[in-house]
Amino acid sequence: MRTLASLVPAAIEGLIRDVTLAATNGTAQAAEIADHAGCALALSAGPDSVLAAGLAAARGDLVLILRAGRAPEAGFIEEITDMFGVARTRAPAAAILRASPATLLQRLFPGLGAVEGLIVRKAAIAPGVSSLEQLRGALASPREFRCRLRLVA
Repeated sequence: MRTLASLVPAAIEGLIRDVTLAATNGTAQAAEIADHAGCALALSAGPDSVLAAGLAAARGDLVLILRAGRAPEAGFIEEITDMFGVARTRAPAAAILRASPATLLQRLFPGLGAVEGLIVRKAAIAPGVSSLEQLRGALASPREFRCRLRLVA
């Protein structure tokens, strides 16, 4: 629920048009959360098809994918506007969102942080992708967000 709540300012700014919560069949908690948050619920047969179900339900050209329990830190709205804003003619096909640094090594080398989210154009998504890792590997030269994702679970 806190992940969805963190996206409200982006929705107010018009950066996020619709939200779909992807979950496996039989998840009563996910249905309740989607109902309370006023977002769509995409159900899948199992964990391998959750991403595909969420992508199929997404209506916009630009898709924000976050792992459950993660929320963007301050500066997310400004950065997404700068990178993917209407005035940008050379916006990237995708951008990587990493977890906030958990170790000194990750603070020194931010690229070592775990990929916890992506912003990607639907046209750049290869068919049959079933995980965030597969999707990340299939993208050609995605940009790195400076903004990180914090744990909210």
